[in-house]
Amino acid sequence: MKFEKTKEQITLHGLGFLQVILPNNQRLHVWHPDLPKRKCFEHSSIHDHRFGFISKVLVGTQINQLYRELQPNSVDYLNIGEETHCAYIHEGPRTKFGNRPWTIDYYCAIQKIGVPRIVNAGEQYEMNPYMLHSTRCEGICVTLMTKTHEENKGAHSYCDIDVEPDVNFNRKQWSQKQLWDVFVDAMQSVQLGEVA
Repeated sequence: MKFEKTKEQITLHGLGFLQVILPNNQRLHVWHPDLPKRKCFEHSSIHDHRFGFISKVLVGTQINQLYRELQPNSVDYLNIGEETHCAYIHEGPRTKFGNRPWTIDYYCAIQKIGVPRIVNAGEQYEMNPYMLHSTRCEGICVTLMTKTHEENKGAHSYCDIDVEPDVNFNRKQWSQKQLWDVFVDAMQSVQLGEVA
């Protein structure tokens, strides 16, 4: 399947960060407390990617939590006793809001793997395609993502069952100037040493 790329160099992501497209399969991600997130963020932050990547934290601290889907009839699944999430696949043309569609793919039970990993500035972590994770940042955080290889099936977002996903989150709700202003503010905060 072909995946339409965003046309703009800088875009807003529903998980609360700016995405700046760079050459050589790289992206700069900037988390900033002023940026909006999709309404269902607390219930849909678990996701995967259709590509592998290395993420290096340049500024601030990122918390990366891994998850796994439990196999039906496994001991862990039987302990939970029910499905916990709906897996929405993101494939097809982008909507007028700049998102890929949210299409129900399947239901599953999800469990955390270990404890969250705290990734400080100068450190990095690597993810394979379709590994489940969530990321959280406190304050301003800047990361450099380098894609390693891509797969053909769409990525998923995992939303708590009985929670309606915010399919109409508008990635275009802020102007390009507003997005670049936040980017500049984040970079200036870095230079002034204001990042915790």
